[in-house]
This record gives sequence, C-alpha cells and structure tokens, in this order.
Amino acid sequence: MASIGSGQQSAHVVARLNPYSLRLCNERQEQLDLVHQATYVPQVGGVEYNVLIPIPPPQVRNSHKVWSSRTAIAWLPARVVAARTKMGGVIWVVTTLPTTKADTFMALQLYRLRWQVELLFKRLKSQLHLDTLPSRNGPTAKSWMLARLVAAALAQKIMTPSGALSPWGYPLRKAWIQPQSMVTLSNRSMGSS
Repeated sequence: MASIGSGQQSAHVVARLNPYSLRLCNERQEQLDLVHQATYVPQVGGVEYNVLIPIPPPQVRNSHKVWSSRTAIAWLPARVVAARTKMGGVIWVVTTLPTTKADTFMALQLYRLRWQVELLFKRLKSQLHLDTLPSRNGPTAKSWMLARLVAAALAQKIMTPSGALSPWGYPLRKAWIQPQSMVTLSNRSMGSS
C-alpha cells in the first residue's frame, strides 16, 4: 500500500526530499544514491524515479543507530521527482501518490502549492512573530494569537497579489514534462552505498 495510515483513513505524501536524509532503494531493495542522478535532471521540466522506502524496525526508529535494509519491516513504494531551479540547482520531491492520481507534472505542481503554505508560515513567523508567544497558557495566549492572525489576514487582503511563487523560479508547463522522462531505476545505473 502506497499510503500512510491504517484502516479506511490514509494519506499520501508529497514533500521535499533531502537525498542525504532518507534511505531509498531500487526494486531489488538495494540502497540508492540520488545525488549522482542530478546530472540526468533536465534544465527545464522534471524526471521521475520509482523507489522503495524501507521502514526500519521499531528498535531503531528513534535512534541514530546504523541498521541494515534487510531488517526493514516493510517497504513503501514511492516516486522521487526532480526538477531544476532557475539557478540550476535540483529540487527533489518524494511522493506516494500513484501515477494514476498524479503524473510527474502534477506531483511538481502539488509540491509548488505546498511550498506556498510553507512560505505563508515563514512570513507569519518572521513578520508577525508567531514563533514567540508572551504566554503559553490561558486567555492571554489565545487573545495574542487571534490578534496576530487577524493582523495577518488584513495584511494578506491589503497586499496586491503578484501570483504564486514557484520553488523552481519559473512556472512549469506540462509540455516540458516529456513522457520519456519517466525513468525506472533498472534502466539507468545508480550508485549504491
């Protein structure tokens, strides 16, 4: 199952990925090195890799101990989508959404929307100082937060919108994502570590 959750409730993930922080494997459950794949990411558009994410055993989940992928209790199928920024850097996005629900282009667009939310919270924390409460208990904290949120809503309403920002520095176009950009890891050698 490619979603997080149990029973009838589940959720899919679309998140930015630091290729150094999450263990990713190919379909043969061999560890992958995405950093070496950055050269295959086109200047405009995106590329996609099918991966497996090993779920560690309970005893190592909250520790920094090294563990073998062979001890994984489950394997979560996912896709890693990569696109270049205007300055040439690579943004890696991981998603558990199947391609039937979100192709490469849609996964990048969903991340762009999520990025707008992250920018909003960054603005709230820096401009309205929502990260520093004078009190954490009682009506004082509630009043303070509500006043700041009203101020934020008013500021947002007054500002002239210039359109949504893109983490890539340019708007994506569906035509830039070519069908052949779908890459399976067996087609291209990936460094293993």
